[in-house]
Amino acid sequence: MPDQMVEANGVVIRTELFGDSQGVPLLLIMGATAPGVYWPERFIEKLVDRGCFVVRYDNRDTGKTTCVDYTDHPYTLDDMARDAVAVMDAYGMDQAHVAGASMGGMILQTLMLQHESRLKSATIIMSSPLSAGATEEGLSAADLPGPDPAWMEKSMSLLTSPPASREEMIDRKIEQFRMLSGSAEEFDAVAQREIATVEVDQATDLSAAMNHTLAINNSSPSDRRPMLSETHTPTLVVHGTEDPILPYPHGVSLAEVIPGSELMALDKAGHEMPRCFEDELIDRMIKLQNRES
Repeated sequence: MPDQMVEANGVVIRTELFGDSQGVPLLLIMGATAPGVYWPERFIEKLVDRGCFVVRYDNRDTGKTTCVDYTDHPYTLDDMARDAVAVMDAYGMDQAHVAGASMGGMILQTLMLQHESRLKSATIIMSSPLSAGATEEGLSAADLPGPDPAWMEKSMSLLTSPPASREEMIDRKIEQFRMLSGSAEEFDAVAQREIATVEVDQATDLSAAMNHTLAINNSSPSDRRPMLSETHTPTLVVHGTEDPILPYPHGVSLAEVIPGSELMALDKAGHEMPRCFEDELIDRMIKLQNRES
């Protein structure tokens, strides 16, 4: 289906629809710097086969969605949560099941805190309860570790040599995701190249996606756990045990604080959704939907 554009909150949001609009509504929110294409279509097709009407979209400053001048128009996770609500409104979703990955999981937590009546369930994937205070050292708290130092060192070294061409940019994207992967399965560079090529070729402004770090850093509260403990959304927390950027204890902490939530540990997975766990994850998401109903 062709792209559908949703105008709201001062931006135009690119969305994509999959399945029958009369199916179970499911909104997918991707993480920092990544457009909606990073939700693989094979994954979405399996959800459609299970009766879901799936909407994925490009967050502001990614893909074909509006890029902004952050200095003149700063935004936070609160604004990005309102973007998600606007997408739901555009497709008549009074309530929806929502899955969010990484920063998308932070946006989903914000929905749980500020727009909980719009949620049927929440699937929080490789995310963290922390936001404001992100630095070059990454998100951390007294009881939650920061990123793996080896990953940080490699990431910083990549920043010293910006890509000079389209091909170098695609190769850089592949390398960044290789660095985020765990040992659960062999890294699929071919599949990653297909997605990275779409991202690079579709992006309005690839550099604008770096605004997401500013949005996270400027969001409050710095730790959502006290407020999340008062929420009531049926929740599944999914996290890899080898996540190098948001270590596994971040996911454990979310599951511990959100009432009635379940934790799905992805053994030896990194900051990723390995294909070997895909069917189990979909089963757990459908089970969560049925639990809500």
